[in-house]
Amino acid sequence: MQADTLDGMSGRDSMLGYRMGTELTAVASFGNRHAPGRLVQLSLEHLTLHLDLQAAPSLGQPASVVLGHGERWATALDAEVMDVHGTRPEVSLRFVAPPLDAGRRIVSVLEALRDNGLLLPPETRPVWKEHIDHADRVARICEALAGRQARGVVRLPDGRKVEVTAVLFDALDGRMGWRFDGEVPPLPFVLEMFGYSSVVHVEVKEAREESGLVMMPVPKDLVRYRHRWLRRAPPSSPCTLSFDHPLWPQVHVKRPVLDLSYEGLAFMTEPGEDLMYPGLRQPVLEVAMEGLAPVRLRAEVRNISSTAAGRRCGMSVRPLDAAGARAWRALVEAQMHPATKVEGDWGNETWSLFERSGYFRLPGKTPEDFDEQRPRFDATQARLEGRTSLGYRVVRPAGEALDATLSVVKPYEFSWMAHQLARQQVPGARSSARESLRDIYLRGYEPTQVDPDVKWFFAFCEANVRWVRFTKFDFATWYEHTGQSCLVPFRLMEAEVERPWEVPVGIDVGMPTDEERETFFAKVASTRPVAYREALDLVPERFDLAAAKARWGEAGLGRERELFVARHEGKAVALAVVESAEPGLNLFNVLDGVRLVPLADDSLPEVQDGLVALLARAADWYRARGRKVFVHYVEVENVLYVERAALADLGEGKLWVISASLLPEFLEHLHESTTPRPGQ
Repeated sequence: MQADTLDGMSGRDSMLGYRMGTELTAVASFGNRHAPGRLVQLSLEHLTLHLDLQAAPSLGQPASVVLGHGERWATALDAEVMDVHGTRPEVSLRFVAPPLDAGRRIVSVLEALRDNGLLLPPETRPVWKEHIDHADRVARICEALAGRQARGVVRLPDGRKVEVTAVLFDALDGRMGWRFDGEVPPLPFVLEMFGYSSVVHVEVKEAREESGLVMMPVPKDLVRYRHRWLRRAPPSSPCTLSFDHPLWPQVHVKRPVLDLSYEGLAFMTEPGEDLMYPGLRQPVLEVAMEGLAPVRLRAEVRNISSTAAGRRCGMSVRPLDAAGARAWRALVEAQMHPATKVEGDWGNETWSLFERSGYFRLPGKTPEDFDEQRPRFDATQARLEGRTSLGYRVVRPAGEALDATLSVVKPYEFSWMAHQLARQQVPGARSSARESLRDIYLRGYEPTQVDPDVKWFFAFCEANVRWVRFTKFDFATWYEHTGQSCLVPFRLMEAEVERPWEVPVGIDVGMPTDEERETFFAKVASTRPVAYREALDLVPERFDLAAAKARWGEAGLGRERELFVARHEGKAVALAVVESAEPGLNLFNVLDGVRLVPLADDSLPEVQDGLVALLARAADWYRARGRKVFVHYVEVENVLYVERAALADLGEGKLWVISASLLPEFLEHLHESTTPRPGQ
């Protein structure tokens, strides 16, 4: 399996208008000099000509341009020089106050050229290309395509397209069935299938028709292309955009939104009426939906493409200010995730879901053990309300109850953590477990993609939950060799603060020296994956959590971390990372945790003594902050110190970490994993 992340977030080179794919002429006049040339690029506000001139015009020089010299659509327009390239120059000119009727004539010419295949639209290229040859993963992708009756196309040698639909997946015989809406091309050919937010290319070398379907073996490999980082989805309720054209304010455009995302939208355009073209910048555009105030945005046309229904105009959008950003996010999420909610007081329903779903029944725990945490849990959630840059709770209502919830927080400078996932089957609810989990995960993860500082995602996962193994663990394993993901096993232990703690004789615990801190970071670097260290800020430049503490402090929420060292006869034998978060943030206190790092063989008596002493020091630290318990992540092989410290065992877990660059692939994988099997 090989993945290539390509430079650039937009997936295209910046371009104004269209480049010409044929020989079209124009004449530019600079004073008394008349220069015929070949039309290279054209929009409603500019053009570029390749001129046969010995002396190039100067920037800002006025000009008169006759388009289509000698042809029926000839028209003269005033212009000025914008740019000059080369000695036999390509000259870019900007039209000066072009009249509306001239703009409409240019549009009609552009559309005629497009219909004849003579326009070269702005190049698009994928931001992600991945060759997938893992047999199990290929099978999952193909099964999901058939399960949701995915559509796609096959391109014929003469350029025509045949639409196809995936309708059958037979795991036993290792074959797939497709419905072709037209002739089947000669072998070999390439199927382009539309995934959740990508296009999957499958090379077909063997196929035969059977009972109205085209049957072919399940491929041994496939290639996935992605052209944008953020998926776009059709609105779930009526949504319209409107604006006055920036060149001709008398032209008012109002169209239904075709699809949208946090950073873009699309609509069906009438070129002769709307006067759209790639590169057009719209200073103010308004998007409206029922129940919400209209949102004002900046926009730029990125592409105009031909579809069976007409011309599709795709735009990138950007809010005008912080208030607009919040309003736009609310509108997008209301459209893309109508089954879930983030805002609102769902405390009672969430607590009931935790009780009924079994969330409170980890080994050694009962629902009653959490009653004391309820007030702090509600108070912390209330402080997070409206602070989505810090964290939020996602719920999926089902009548008067909830069938799923997931919380997402940003406890480190560049990392988001998903936690407190719970699900139950609500009597009378029609949704399946797969639908509930898909909705809750997508609403939890997708908004984090617009965080400009996001680099990592992580979660503390139970090790033996089938759903988690099938989704998170498998995905991390596929990419672990790239360094962009990791799975680190641990055993979760819980310690009570208010009890006697053993302090071994001969061990001194204190603050580390600069040299001991350097030793700590070197040890962590040699024993832990890069993804682990970077995601958890276990690196020198971010270890003190300064940025995270400041951000959480502004909301009145606590965040701390310290490093302690245990010495035997003056020599450092182990260190402890001790950190805390606001009480009630996580009900299992996963951010009130201690990590121990031995500096020598952990079977040595002095090292074991040092680990016990560090846990005792941690208990003092948490006691001073009013905590009653803390957790410890056991990541070493020799666990005698755990028995001596009498910690309670909460079970096996794995720290799951992926790079933010992998999130679109993870969401695609999640969508595939939650697609009903064919026939269900």
